[in-house]
Amino acid sequence: MSMLYNRVCYYFWFVLLLNINSVSATENLHIAVASNFKAPLEQLLNKAPFADEIEITLSAGASGVLYSQIIHGAPFDMFFSADAKRPALLKQQELIINGSTRTYATGVLALWQPALNSTNSYIAIANPRSSPYGEAAKYYNDHHLKTNLSFVLAHNITQAFQFVDSGNAGQGIVALASLKAAYQQHANDKYLAYTVLPYQQYPAITQQVVVLKSTDNLAAANKVLSYLLSPAVQSEITELGYQKACSQC
Repeated sequence: MSMLYNRVCYYFWFVLLLNINSVSATENLHIAVASNFKAPLEQLLNKAPFADEIEITLSAGASGVLYSQIIHGAPFDMFFSADAKRPALLKQQELIINGSTRTYATGVLALWQPALNSTNSYIAIANPRSSPYGEAAKYYNDHHLKTNLSFVLAHNITQAFQFVDSGNAGQGIVALASLKAAYQQHANDKYLAYTVLPYQQYPAITQQVVVLKSTDNLAAANKVLSYLLSPAVQSEITELGYQKACSQC
């Protein structure tokens, strides 16, 4: 009886230690990501070599909104902004790991009008106050497009895409990446009815990532950075609707 009891106890502690080791082997990252890059980031991370080692949670929104959440204490480990301004502001406030700022992509705008004969007189853009894509879209409209259509302001560039997709706006200045992702998913020709806007005609959408000082998972964050800046992944990011950003790629 005593021997059986000892074996049961040994088995219990063995299973307990095994479970503890398996839990500790999984790292966790909470990433704030600009809405335009959420779908591409999910796609890239799902096939990363560390996909089974790091549990990643993404929170998407306009860069300005995410920045506000970070300075008010939101518990993020990394921030993928759609601009360079917010990462610079976080650096000034000493909220990021020194040397962690990296440019991971350069955004591309497209003018999307799925129904050429539409009588809808609204054009959707992201709010220029909180969205770098919206700021660039407004600049392009004011200096080059000069449309008389009424603006519909979206909270972020993904919502601007949704306004056009749902027919609430007849056209929109949206992220090329959103159109490529939609066509890949639905294979509908309406997602091909766009014109890529010349990048020289609007402020560069330089998208930067930073690692926040509040992180407890610096090693995991560095794995994500190294992976996304690798030449192979940078080429994939270009195919997903961005300009290549890595100077060494």
